[in-house]
Amino acid sequence: MSVFSSCCTTNQAKSNSQHEAATPLYNTKWLLKKISKAGTLQDVNTNAFIRFDKEKNSAGGNGSCNSFGSTTKIDGQSVNFSNTFSTKMFCHDVQSIEDSFFGLLEKVTRYEISGNQLKLFQDNAVVLEFVSE
Repeated sequence: MSVFSSCCTTNQAKSNSQHEAATPLYNTKWLLKKISKAGTLQDVNTNAFIRFDKEKNSAGGNGSCNSFGSTTKIDGQSVNFSNTFSTKMFCHDVQSIEDSFFGLLEKVTRYEISGNQLKLFQDNAVVLEFVSE
């Protein structure tokens, strides 16, 4: 949600231009940069990413070790992931992040895009944060 002050037209114009230039949700490779652990967003340095496909009502990508896919239902800013599946390799260095990533996807209720940043929320809390490639 954006809040503008009536006295600050320069900031309002800047925010509007950023909103208009937002990266599209679909057909963009979104790189995972932050993940919620114990209620706090923590930086991650993995190869995890997600892509959304409007025609197939799906999302998929890589958790850093395993490829995954999911059915998505998107209505306005609401998003729901279901039927998530993945390959089953074990990668010691990134396994805990990948497990958290896949688990949090199932809990996501909405999304917001600002510029090149995608935030996935569980109710009012950001649980996953991405940047476009």
